[in-house]
Amino acid sequence: MHYHRLGTALLLWLATFSDLSSAYRWPSPQYDTLEGYLYEGRRSDGSSLASLVHPCRKRTGTLSSIPAEWLRFAFHDMATHNVDDGTGGLDGSIVYELGRSENFGLGFNQTLSDFEGFTLKYVSRADLIAIGAIFGVATCGGPIIPFRGGRVDVYSAGATGTPEPQNDLDTFKEMFRKQGFTQAEMIKLVACGHTMGGVRSSDFPQLVPASNTSTPNIADFDTTTSFDNKVVTEYLDGTTENVLVVTSNTTMASDLRVFSSDGNQTMSSISSEDAFASECQTILQRMIEVVPHGVTLTDEITLLPAKAKDVDLTIEKNQLVFKATLRLTQPTNQTVNKNRTVRMLWCDRYGDAKDCAGGETRYSSPATTTSDDSTIAPIIQTMGVGFLNYKFVVPLDSAASISKFWFEVDEGDGSSATAYNNEGDFYVVDQDQVIFLPTLSSMTSISNSTDPKVYTNRNGETFTKVYTVVAAVRDGTNPSKVYVDGFDNAIQAFPEPTNTTVELSLNSTAGTIQGYKLYAGTVQDTGFQLTLDFHADVNGSTYTNDFKLTTYLDNTPYVAPTTVNTTRTSTASSSSESAYHALSWTRNYVAFIFGFSFINFFL
Repeated sequence: MHYHRLGTALLLWLATFSDLSSAYRWPSPQYDTLEGYLYEGRRSDGSSLASLVHPCRKRTGTLSSIPAEWLRFAFHDMATHNVDDGTGGLDGSIVYELGRSENFGLGFNQTLSDFEGFTLKYVSRADLIAIGAIFGVATCGGPIIPFRGGRVDVYSAGATGTPEPQNDLDTFKEMFRKQGFTQAEMIKLVACGHTMGGVRSSDFPQLVPASNTSTPNIADFDTTTSFDNKVVTEYLDGTTENVLVVTSNTTMASDLRVFSSDGNQTMSSISSEDAFASECQTILQRMIEVVPHGVTLTDEITLLPAKAKDVDLTIEKNQLVFKATLRLTQPTNQTVNKNRTVRMLWCDRYGDAKDCAGGETRYSSPATTTSDDSTIAPIIQTMGVGFLNYKFVVPLDSAASISKFWFEVDEGDGSSATAYNNEGDFYVVDQDQVIFLPTLSSMTSISNSTDPKVYTNRNGETFTKVYTVVAAVRDGTNPSKVYVDGFDNAIQAFPEPTNTTVELSLNSTAGTIQGYKLYAGTVQDTGFQLTLDFHADVNGSTYTNDFKLTTYLDNTPYVAPTTVNTTRTSTASSSSESAYHALSWTRNYVAFIFGFSFINFFL
C-alpha cells in the first residue's frame, strides 16, 4: 500500500479549509520562516533544503540513504537527553559530538555539511535537524510528522547516551529510559527506524563483508526501501535478512535483543500496516519533541493555504517600491482557474487618503505569476498540493507611502471576490522610517591571506565576507543613531554565531532619494546566511526593519513596477473573509508508514 498516494482523501479535507490556526497573524517571522522550510522545503531566497533529500535520494559515492542519515542524525542529537535532570535532548549538540564512538561514520559528517548552510535567525540548528528528520520520513513514502518549532541551540557537547550494537539489553533499556521511553517504546523506535537504511561495511566490517570497490557494501534492514512494516513482518515470519537479527556474532545482534525482549509482544502489536503507521508517527513525533527542560515549543506549524510573503519596502532605480507575494495552495488534481484575477490593495500612510480615508484605495495587478509543483518538497507532495505565487511590485510616492495592504481574489464565476486580509486585521506596514536598500549594497570575499577572520569553503580556502550595507531613513526624521544588527548561525562546524552591531553613517554626498537619506556601513561575517536588522533611534523611539536576507544585494533581479490604480470603496474590511486556514496534519487525519534511523550503524 502506497501511503503517499492517498491524495484524494487529503484533498477532500483540504477543501474544507478547517480553521485550525486562527491564532496566526502576520507578521510572524518565526512561523513564516519555519512554514516556508517545512512546506516549500526552502529558504525565501529559493535555496532548497528538500532537494538534497527528495525524492528519497541516495548519496552520490556511498549510495547510502540520505533520508536515513538525516533521521539518524536527529536521534543521535536527541539521545543526550536525561529525564532525571532535564538536560540534553534535541538541541543541536551533536555537531560537537562527532568524535565519539557512538557517533562515528561518514554519514554524520555529510549530514552536518548538508545542514550547515540553512540555519537562520529564526531557524535554529535543532529545529533544522527536526525538519530534516520529517523530510527523511515523508520523502520515502512515510507519514507527515507534526512539527513544532522553537528548539534552542547549545554550543557545547552534551552527555553520552546513544546505544551501540554491542550493548546488552539492560544497557539499552536504561539508555532509552533516560531519554524518556519505556521498553515497549524502545522496541517501536528501533522497528520504525529500521524500516529504512541498513548496515554499512565500512562502519561494521565484522557484520558486513568489505566491498571490492570504493563503494561500501550495504546490508539493508528489510527487503524494501520504503517506509513500511516489512521490518516487522519479515522478522516475525522468519524471512528477515536484517544482519542485526540473523548475524552469528551474537554480541552485535542488537535488533534481535531489542525486538524479542518482551517475547515479541510489541512487535506483534505493530505488525499490521495501520498499527505500524500510527505507532511510528506517534513515537517519532515524540522523539523530535524531546528537548531540554525549560524549552517551550511553538504550536504546530501548519500549512497556510493563503500566505503573504517576501514583503519589502525599498528603493530600486531611484523609485520607492513596495513588494509582496500572495502564495495560494493549488490542489494537484485541479486545473488552475484561467479566469481568476488577483489584485493587491493598500492604503496611503500620509495625506488626504491616509488609511483609505473616504474609501480611497490603491490597487494593482501582479507583476509576475509563477507556480510551484508539489514535487518541490516531500510534505506537500504527500498532501497533493502545489503553490501559485502572485508577486506584486508597486511604485509608491513617498509623500503617501503605505500603511496596510490586503489581497482580493476573483474567480470570475460570478461569485463574490475573496479578500485575504489577515483575518480582518490587514497586513500592517508598521513603519517606513528606516528601510534596507539591497540593490545599493554589496558583498566581497577576502581571502585568508589578508584577513585572519575566516570561514572555510569545501576546498579548504578560507575567507571573510565583507558586506557594505545601505539603509535609507526618511528625510526629516533626524535620527540620533542609525545602526544594524548582523546575525549568522550558519557557520561551518557551527561555532558561536556572528552577532554584531554596526553604526551606519550618513552619506552626505548622496542627497535625498525619494524622500530618504542614505546611511551606510560595513559588516563582516564568517558564515553563509547573514541576516540584518536595521534600526533608527528617533526622539526616544526606535524604528526597526527586521530580518533582511543578504543573498541578493546588488545582484537582485529587477522586476519593473506595475501600474497603480485608485478606487473608492466602502470600509476596506466590509468584504473581508477569513484569509488563513491551516491544515493540521495530525494522527487524527493522516497515518502513513514510516521509519527513522537512530543508532550509529544506520545509513
